[in-house]
Amino acid sequence: MKTISRLALAIAIIFAFSPFMSAQEMKPGMKREEMHVRYVVAKAKLERNYMNNAPVLDRIVQWAEDIQKDTMVNILSVEFCGAVSPEGSVPFNHWLSVARLNTLEKYVRKRVDIPEELIVRSDHYIAWDELKAMVQESDLPNKDKIMEVLNSENTSTGNNLDSRIAALKALDGGKTWRIIFNRYFIHMRNAYMVIVTEKSDKFYEQRRRNMVAAMPALSTVAESQSEPASLLPMVAAASSALIDTRYMYVKTNLVGLGLLMGNLGVEFDLGRYLSLNIPVYYSALDYFKPTVKFRTFATQPELRVWPMTNEDGLFIGAHAGFAYYNFAFGGDWRYQDHDGTSPTLGGGLSLGYRLPISKNKNWKLEFSVGAGVYPLYYDVFHNLSNIKEGQLYDTRNKTYIGLDNINIGISYRIPMKKAVL
Repeated sequence: MKTISRLALAIAIIFAFSPFMSAQEMKPGMKREEMHVRYVVAKAKLERNYMNNAPVLDRIVQWAEDIQKDTMVNILSVEFCGAVSPEGSVPFNHWLSVARLNTLEKYVRKRVDIPEELIVRSDHYIAWDELKAMVQESDLPNKDKIMEVLNSENTSTGNNLDSRIAALKALDGGKTWRIIFNRYFIHMRNAYMVIVTEKSDKFYEQRRRNMVAAMPALSTVAESQSEPASLLPMVAAASSALIDTRYMYVKTNLVGLGLLMGNLGVEFDLGRYLSLNIPVYYSALDYFKPTVKFRTFATQPELRVWPMTNEDGLFIGAHAGFAYYNFAFGGDWRYQDHDGTSPTLGGGLSLGYRLPISKNKNWKLEFSVGAGVYPLYYDVFHNLSNIKEGQLYDTRNKTYIGLDNINIGISYRIPMKKAVL
C-alpha cells in the first residue's frame, strides 16, 4: 500500500494524449497515461502560450483534484522523456532532448512530491515513432516510400546524421522532405510524461464488499470478518492544493577550506523563490610561519532570489557581512581590527548558480561571487622579525569596495516540511 506522499505524486501534468509511443506491457488493473507538451524549434524552455500548451497545463489542477479523491489507485511509475525533430547536429539534438526532458521534470516536481524511486528518465532523441504514426495516418501520395525509409535501419555512426534523413531528402528531389518538415516536425519537438497506475487494495476490497452485499445469505458472515490492516488513506489537503517541499541545505565552501578556514553554512527555503543562506567562517591559524596569517571570525547572511524557483539554477543574493580579522601576508605589516574589538560590518550583492551532482538531486554543487562595501577601522603593526616586531605603527579608517566572497560549495539538502501552495 502506498503512503499519502506516494498518492500525492499523482498530482502531475495532464498533457495532450498521444498514440505515438509504444505502450509497455500492461497487466489487468493497470493503466497507462501519456501526456505531451511542445517546444519551439531548437529551444528547451517550456512556453505556456506555445501551441496547445496553455490549456494542457491548466488541466493539472483538475487532474490533481480528481486523483486526490481517488483512493482506488496506486502509482507504479512516472517516466519523463525528451524528443526532437530530425534536423540539427547530433550533439546538439542529444543535448536538446535531455534539456527538454529536464524542464518538464522540473516543472512537474516543483508542484508534486514524487519519490525518486518511482521516476524513470528516457532520452528518445529523434522522435521517429511519432513521425511514422503521423505519416501512416496521412494522405501523402508516396506514403509507402516514406514508410519504407522510416522503417529502415540507421547505418550512420558517431556524430554522423541519421542515414534516414538523407534518404528522406532524396525523395522527389526534396519535395517530400519539405512537406513532412512543414507538416510534422513541429509535433516532434516535445517532451512527455508517462504515468502507470494500478488498482489499489482498497479497490479490490470495495469490489469484494459489493459482491458480498449482493449475496444476502453470506453477507453476515463476510461482514463479521476483520477489516484489512491498512487501507490507502485519503489525502487530507484540499483537492485543489499543490504540494511543495521546503528544504534545508548543509554546506561548506571549498575555497574557504583551501585557505584553511573552517566553515559551515545552512540555507533554508523561505518560499518557492526565496531562501536564506547563513555561512560562518573561523580561522585561528598561521600559514606555516607567524608572519603569514588569515585569521578571522566572519559570517555573511544572505537573502537569495531564485528567478526560476529555488529547486536549482541561477540566483541573485543580497548579503550583510560581519567579520573580525587579523591578516598578514609576509610583508612589513600586519592588519587587525582596532583593539581586536572593532569588526567590520557591511554588505553587498552576489550572483550564483546551483546544480545537482547526484542522481537523487540531494547533493549540490554551487558557484557564486559577490562584492560589497565595508568600513574598516583597524590597527597596523610591524610584522617582520626585527626589534619592532608586533609594535603598533598606525590606526586607520578606510572603506573597502570590492570582492567580498568567492564560493565553490558542496551542499546536501534535507527535507524540512511540505507547504500547501
